Amino acid sequence: MYGMKSGILVRDLSLVSLRRRWLALALLFGLVLWCGYQLLRAEWDPVFAWRWAVVAACVLVYVLSHLWRGLNDNHRPGEATLLPTLGAGNVLTMLRGLALGLLAGFLFSPWPPGRLAWFPALLYTASILADYLDGYLARVTHHATLLGENLDIEFDALGILIATALAVNYNQLPWWYLPLGLSRYLFLLGIWWRKRRGRPVYDLPPSTHRRIVAGFQMGFTSVMLWPIVYPPGTTLAGVAFAIPFTASFIRDWLVVSGRIDPASRSYLEIRRVIAVVFTRWLPVFLRIGVVLLMIWVVFHVLGTRIDPAALVAWPGLPSPRFAGLAISLVALVATVMLALGGAGRLAALGLLVAASANILASELYLYNGFLLVSAIALMLLGSGTFSCWRPEDAILSRRAGDKEGV
Repeated sequence: MYGMKSGILVRDLSLVSLRRRWLALALLFGLVLWCGYQLLRAEWDPVFAWRWAVVAACVLVYVLSHLWRGLNDNHRPGEATLLPTLGAGNVLTMLRGLALGLLAGFLFSPWPPGRLAWFPALLYTASILADYLDGYLARVTHHATLLGENLDIEFDALGILIATALAVNYNQLPWWYLPLGLSRYLFLLGIWWRKRRGRPVYDLPPSTHRRIVAGFQMGFTSVMLWPIVYPPGTTLAGVAFAIPFTASFIRDWLVVSGRIDPASRSYLEIRRVIAVVFTRWLPVFLRIGVVLLMIWVVFHVLGTRIDPAALVAWPGLPSPRFAGLAISLVALVATVMLALGGAGRLAALGLLVAASANILASELYLYNGFLLVSAIALMLLGSGTFSCWRPEDAILSRRAGDKEGV
């Protein structure tokens, strides 16, 4: 009996300590919100600044309420002892929630002018970096908790929704892209509907592929908030990213609804064939196509004496010509790397920058559209077989702080 009372007392004291930390975070959120409003009011239309403050405040209240409701889950998985501190990982996760709340404030308003135009992209990029580091901090400090896991999942979904809605609001992406931002909420709605009707809901097994696709999706949406990119290149890139994201969503729903048994022999065989086609051989053909096309571009430039820097002079950058020369060099290095299959995903990123710059500097044509889509496919799928070096595959297959892939 004494041990039980002692355990209850320790839990109560831990909960009081956590609530004090919640209050400190709430005060910090309020202070940052007030400072942000003052900054925007001084450099933007006061009406838009006030709208930003109201929307941001609503989302921040949601973020804080989610933390408050989850304080009782601040324990390690498999344990019942409530930890008295949030830990560095959870604090960083809440700062991520702060960034998302500030980002949400820009909804329902036009793109802010001048240097403020970069604020949405910077806020979401900061959120993505925090998403990578918070789990790392939690694991290396042995403070990984059920609370942190739930907050991470919730803020992933919230971030993609806000960033996608903002990109659609800025006309960077078409309206049909918005359901992808709602994907997790639609997924949960479908699960709720099945349970309400008494239908079974099956567990979703962990997937490295799902994590990679979601990570690239967040990175892509962040770029869509840059004020120096715009359609039609962003629309084509949106289609290229939407296809694997939608395919992953459909596969997961078929598993959860019981239409697919992920442990069945037939499913595993189909998955093996798909993996062979899309991760081993399709990238090889894409690499060959990209190399041949880049060789044609080089000979075309030499034959017509076109300034190569002008083809990739990114509009909106401070020194377009210098940027054009740098991007031209990146494109050549990326082509060689793809030909050899060395760090193919990184090379694809360099090719993506060059293709995007060419589209923005001129127009969307068949050749630069092919380069854009191929670069995105190679980033998602890898460089395939006949690759001499693929260090990024090991990095993407595990979470920060893990010794082995999960």
